[in-house]
Parts: sequence; structure tokens; C-alpha cells
Amino acid sequence: MNEFVYKYRVAWVDTDALGVMHFSNYFRICERTEEEFMRAIGLSFDPSHKVSLPRVKAECTFKYPLRYNDEAIITMKLKEIGRKHMKYSFEIKNASNDIISASCEIVVVAINDQFKSIELPNELIYKIKSFFNEN
Repeated sequence: MNEFVYKYRVAWVDTDALGVMHFSNYFRICERTEEEFMRAIGLSFDPSHKVSLPRVKAECTFKYPLRYNDEAIITMKLKEIGRKHMKYSFEIKNASNDIISASCEIVVVAINDQFKSIELPNELIYKIKSFFNEN
């Protein structure tokens, strides 16, 4: 199974007074990784598409802190894809010592501009399954 890898340098704005990345920013990094993944496979979600992918579940297990200026390596995998939802896993490692900083999972669903659940677009399902070698 393929995985998507993204690198992110921890910015000052990501950290607390001790220079440690605030826990909420791990979710932001996961979302940025997902955005870069979509861009890499030729998809983008702007308001004109009439499809949104809000998060309905997000969880992280924190294992080792990232600090200001650390380079994080984020590995994204597809855990599950249905007609209306997708579940991704993310492993966030500190590049300088190869220690896992956090393991996260995010579930997204497809909705329209009236916030009603809809099926994922076929093009999206095809491109994601093709990248991750899912059949």
C-alpha cells in the first residue's frame, strides 16, 4: 500500500511559551498533509465544487514533543474509504531523531453546500484508490 509523505518545519507560531508545538497544531499539520496530497493527485476543493469534506472525528496520541524549528515528516495512509466517508492515519516523526511524535486518525465525510451528507465524487474515489492501490 502506498503512503503520502509531507515535510513540515515547526514554526514559532506553532509553539507555546516553552517552544513546544501546541497539541492542536498536530491536527493542522494533518490537514495540511491531506491538502498537499489532494493537490499531488490533481484534486482541489474550492467552493465552486459544491462538495466539502468536514472532519467528523479526529484523534491523536502524543508520544514525543516537536519543538520550534524541528522538521516533521508526516506519513499519511488511507485506512478506509466508503461511499460517503474516508479515514486517514497520520504518523508524525521528528526528522532529526526518527522518533514518532504523534499518531493521528481523521475521518472526513462528503457534504453539499446545504450541509447534507452526499456520496464522495467518483473522480475522488478513483484517484485516491489509485494512489493507495486500493481496489
